[in-house]
Amino acid sequence: MSTVLGKDEKKIKEAAFTANLILFWLKANYVLTNKRLTGDTPNTLFGIVPLGKAQIAQPLKTIASVTSSTKFTLGRLLLGVVLLLIGFSIMGSSFFISLVLLILAAVNILNCYTATFIVTNNGGQSTGYEISILEQSKVVEFTNEVNIVIADL
Repeated sequence: MSTVLGKDEKKIKEAAFTANLILFWLKANYVLTNKRLTGDTPNTLFGIVPLGKAQIAQPLKTIASVTSSTKFTLGRLLLGVVLLLIGFSIMGSSFFISLVLLILAAVNILNCYTATFIVTNNGGQSTGYEISILEQSKVVEFTNEVNIVIADL
């Protein structure tokens, strides 16, 4: 990610996370400077079609905290299981539709457990960014670094 730095601004840490297990080449990129937190995360349709990026640019003075958590989404798992069952049941009659349903099922099942990177501003508003569960340790390390910089302001 190319972040344009302002006057007297220095990069402290850069992090790139896999946002989706299926689209592993799409990365969520974040940059921590001595003045702000910037970054972007890819948007997808149904977890398989890339549709641009959501951007973040927030001055450190307006950030109350940055946390990370893991989240299991039961709805994604149930949808994945239903799509899986339907996909297998219609495989004999319509192979192409069955294949599409099986791919959608795999996407939902693989992405039902995610890590979340949450930025809370001074007004109490929280914004979460989902990251692949495989990147949990990197997310924790990055959030710790951001919180250290915020505490030193």
